[in-house]
Amino acid sequence: MTGSETYAGDEKLIFGIDLGTTMSAVSFCHLQVGAQPRVRLVTKWPGQEDAAGDCKLPSLVRYNTAGEPVAFGADALENAAGIDGTLARWFKLHLHPQSMKTTGTNTLEIPPLPEGVPLKQVYAHFLNYLYSHSTAFFRDNSHDGPSIWERLQDSIEIVLAVPNGWDTPQQGFLRDAVVLAGILPEGHAPRRLQFVSEAEASVHFALQHSEGERWLRPGTNFAVLDAGGSTVDTTLYRCTAITPKLQLEEVTASECVQAGSVFVDRDAEKMLRLKLKESKFSGDEYIQEMMEVFEKKTKRKFDGSADQSVIAFGRARDNDPACNISKGRITLTSDEVALTYQGVIYDIHESFERVLERADKFCDAHLMVGGFSESPYLRKTLRERNSHRGMQIVSIDDGTKKAAAEGATLWYLRQTVVARAARAYFGTNMTTPFLATDSMHQERAHTKFTDPDGVIRIGPLLSVWCSKNEIIRGDESRSFDYCRMYPSDTFEASQLAGFEMQIYACDNNVRPYWLYDATNVKTNDHLASGTRPVCKIVGDLSNLRSSMKLLNGLGGKKYYKVDYTVEVFFGQTALCAELTWQDNGVTKKGPLTLIPDSVL
Repeated sequence: MTGSETYAGDEKLIFGIDLGTTMSAVSFCHLQVGAQPRVRLVTKWPGQEDAAGDCKLPSLVRYNTAGEPVAFGADALENAAGIDGTLARWFKLHLHPQSMKTTGTNTLEIPPLPEGVPLKQVYAHFLNYLYSHSTAFFRDNSHDGPSIWERLQDSIEIVLAVPNGWDTPQQGFLRDAVVLAGILPEGHAPRRLQFVSEAEASVHFALQHSEGERWLRPGTNFAVLDAGGSTVDTTLYRCTAITPKLQLEEVTASECVQAGSVFVDRDAEKMLRLKLKESKFSGDEYIQEMMEVFEKKTKRKFDGSADQSVIAFGRARDNDPACNISKGRITLTSDEVALTYQGVIYDIHESFERVLERADKFCDAHLMVGGFSESPYLRKTLRERNSHRGMQIVSIDDGTKKAAAEGATLWYLRQTVVARAARAYFGTNMTTPFLATDSMHQERAHTKFTDPDGVIRIGPLLSVWCSKNEIIRGDESRSFDYCRMYPSDTFEASQLAGFEMQIYACDNNVRPYWLYDATNVKTNDHLASGTRPVCKIVGDLSNLRSSMKLLNGLGGKKYYKVDYTVEVFFGQTALCAELTWQDNGVTKKGPLTLIPDSVL
């Protein structure tokens, strides 16, 4: 639905959550028949009474020595002095897949979790806090809020915004955390918890606030850069239709690099420690005070001009002329501050270049969203580096909002993106007949085996379901034919019940052939470079028994064969699949369940 349409479906209450590395936010929308949907943000958080209207709160949980959460958000900082324990911060970084941790030049020492508190429990505690306060905000700040809540609380639907680089394993982790938090019950309907990439949420936010009708036309290509605390996502879209509904397609696979604002903070701390190495102000307490000012003021104001930056951290008697410290203030040159941005700007620019190179399309506009995109220096530098392209750079100036949080609910309402690009090769394991004349087969000859049909096979290979950068429509499904064979003399019906397929992804730019490295083929315990398990698809083939065929294999040995098709839906924000088969010429279908692989 568009922003001007009235709602005609069942009454619903939707919450969109963006749990960020440094800051989080929540949006919501009460859908009523005949009313125009209005997305609102939670704008009051405990400990932030002086920041009325700001929807963002720090992603922090403070634990006591017993491992119990005692404070959240701004309160977790304010209460730091009075509580013995540990502050859980930047815990989102623990969930990043390896493919994200090795992208770009930035690496970050992730703060450890509180002792004895698993990552999933930290997520559950913070999600529970976000949800509990958000629902209370809705009840207290909505007309007839308590009665609406009473009516809809058992059917609430939630949209979680996640980084572009996260996949099925991370989604599975979050599903568990939401249940552990008590937000949704075990076995809840799938529609009650949905995921959207931060980039896709951000494009909905950007178009809502950028007056897109002035420049957006069918055929327009534009990039959305979502710069957050830890990751910077870049996605290139093409507008394919304006009426009767705005429709966008991804042009190529999105980029996700670790180049967010926390890396500026990291390099600023390194710079200060080096600058003050021989000073009495090199201690952790002084450095921490300087960093608090740097994060809140210096980083947000710096625009690259020649003006010096002054950080007030101490008292009037604190002086060290050799380090430019006078009366409790340290003065940094423009070059010193600019140096803290050098690594992230390089990675962001290179990421943008890769997107444009793959797409080979002229980019009409470049939309910048996310908290880090508010940096005047980041904006200025990216404008300068892309000035030769002649594209319009559009910044969404609203520092009180968080793009992915509002965009998550807007995405639920509008579903503007109708086709997405695969960020990796996806597929499952398969085998192939052994060829004695093939040197690659000979290298792995000790893994060959004889199937019930008598054919000697070798593997596993990767049966590719979709290729990296391939554009797939959200309403598109693809079917892949497979079979299972069983020796007739040992077959038992119970064997059909344990159907399972392991799904893999390969992040490399070249299509993989073998699933495992040749150097480890004897044990098959090392996946090929760039390849990772994603999830298992499990189901029950018992209903296919009537369609099984008794056949003669090589050497006359009889075996059963059952043919089936796996129908896969790739173009949605989460992988879906179902089982189909033929029974006396009639097509039948059965459910398949996705079980995400563990992320830890």
